[in-house]
Amino acid sequence: ERILPGDIFQEIVNNDRVIGGVNKKSSKLAAKMYSSFVKGNLYSTDDVTAELCKLVENTYRDVNIALTNELSLVTDSLGIDINRVISLANKHPRVNLLNPGIGVGGHCIPLDPWFITEIDPANTVLIQTARRVNDNMPSFIARKIRIMLKEIKNPKITTLGLAYKANTNDTRESPAIEVIGILRDEGYDIDCYDPLVDGKGYISLTKITEGKDCLIILVDHDAIMNDIK
Repeated sequence: ERILPGDIFQEIVNNDRVIGGVNKKSSKLAAKMYSSFVKGNLYSTDDVTAELCKLVENTYRDVNIALTNELSLVTDSLGIDINRVISLANKHPRVNLLNPGIGVGGHCIPLDPWFITEIDPANTVLIQTARRVNDNMPSFIARKIRIMLKEIKNPKITTLGLAYKANTNDTRESPAIEVIGILRDEGYDIDCYDPLVDGKGYISLTKITEGKDCLIILVDHDAIMNDIK
């Protein structure tokens, strides 16, 4: 299940796979089936190990995203640019910080860490903390927007991006939708668009921002950023 939304067919063929069956025979048969189209390496193991590998891979991403998101909270309180900090810190040969975001979405990364914590809550404090950090990001982003607009009475807002990540139309567990929901619950007037999500496209940026007080880009799809330019 190592596939990247937006690049599924390339990854489904070329990625390495971990195959775990309930016994050697089932693992061998599954490997034979996958070898008919997978060009990557195939690694056989038991079913529990294979499943844990899947959960660990998504948890790894979640924890590393949480680190950067938490650092973005720190830099916000210090009044300095998180992107500049990351750029300079990544000059270190063994540091590779990810970019911060508005939270974590999709069908896997927000959910899989909880399966690990469920089987051993006492030894997964870091994983649980990372989940809380990423889950709280939409509230943090909503607060920043609220502060930015505090001098405008009844501001009218246009947001761009509804998917859970850039260059996909997948809205499952989308932090962008959560940010919009928080603001709407507080009474903000918001129109939201996403050129990749059915029914949420727009004709022109000029048209959807006419009479608005604020434009917020929640998801930086290439299609959106090209329009901004």
